[in-house]
Amino acid sequence: MRNLIRAELFKLKKSTAYKALILIYFIIEIAVQMNNISNSVVYPKYNPTYTGMEWLMNSHQTAMPLYSIVVFLFAAFFVNGDIVGHTFHIGLLCGIPRKNIFWAKLIAVFVGVIPLMFVSMLTGTVLWSIHAGPGMDFSAGTVLRLATAFARYVLSSVMLISNAALFSVIVKSKIGTFVWSFGTLYILGVLRANIERIIQIPILCEILLILLSLSYLNLGTFLVSILLKLLAAGYIFERMDFK
Repeated sequence: MRNLIRAELFKLKKSTAYKALILIYFIIEIAVQMNNISNSVVYPKYNPTYTGMEWLMNSHQTAMPLYSIVVFLFAAFFVNGDIVGHTFHIGLLCGIPRKNIFWAKLIAVFVGVIPLMFVSMLTGTVLWSIHAGPGMDFSAGTVLRLATAFARYVLSSVMLISNAALFSVIVKSKIGTFVWSFGTLYILGVLRANIERIIQIPILCEILLILLSLSYLNLGTFLVSILLKLLAAGYIFERMDFK
């Protein structure tokens, strides 16, 4: 298992496409935040001005659409590239257990998402801090708020990875995995925002709100849903035909 993880991390380290993705995402994130800062100056009535800390504490929501697109692109191409390229099949011919292959790949995906996560977190925080000040001092409370922001990003990242992992083994296509991963996330977001108008039965509405909740609404359900998606992906992976 350790050698598998090392092999996946080495593949990630040598990937030119992955490095290009980080660079492109960094440039886009700078452009987006500079545009937001400009709008806050020109149209302050309609665009809020954040300190660095205020932006960071809200970034897991405001930056999530773009961040989710980047994570889904990375996960879809990194996982499904091995399915399309029959790399998984070669590993099986070498006698490597499917379970080990699956979890080694997932660990590599999570490691690969970490730099993307820091690009999302730090770019906006630094730029807004330059514009409106950091809005923080060095205290225990600040450390707690930073830890909270980091934990939210980690949970959101794991949720995105679980979506991509599930659809990777179901669709077996790079583009298909991205479309289904992002599409279902968008649909659930719309449903969460309008569920009270769609469902007129109060009890049923409350049940669906719990089932569709994110971490800031219901942490327990959120974690269980991630676990179930990963277990389902692993189950399907162990029974896939790679030929």
